Amino acid sequence: MALTGLGRCTYALWLAVALDVVGLVALLVGVFGNLQRGGRDYGDMLIYTGAIIVFISLIGWVFWYTGNIEISLEELSGDYSPKDTRLHRIVRKISRSISMRSGTSQRPKAGASADVRRLPIRADGRRLKELETKEVKT
Repeated sequence: MALTGLGRCTYALWLAVALDVVGLVALLVGVFGNLQRGGRDYGDMLIYTGAIIVFISLIGWVFWYTGNIEISLEELSGDYSPKDTRLHRIVRKISRSISMRSGTSQRPKAGASADVRRLPIRADGRRLKELETKEVKT
């Protein structure tokens, strides 16, 4: 039986509703019930526990709500398309210069035009011509 109108993420919805019901019951029993045992009152504990459970149910509600947000592909591609404005070029240039200084710059990927891998050097300091790999053209 498929329930309509609940959207996607129905497990998060049912978790949130169940936590709300349990928390509300605990809260109301703590407020209106006469829970004394051995001279101690347990009503305050149920009030605080119920409030905490209702608060935790907000996690389920947030998951359910965010799972039902629909974004069109046009809107999504508009937000994540590469931008080439003057500010973006300046920020990119600063980021690259900081990366070069700190030594965390990334090496070019394999297949790039400047990708030349060299193998070990011989004892006399010269590289073996037959061991050098040639530049990969893309």
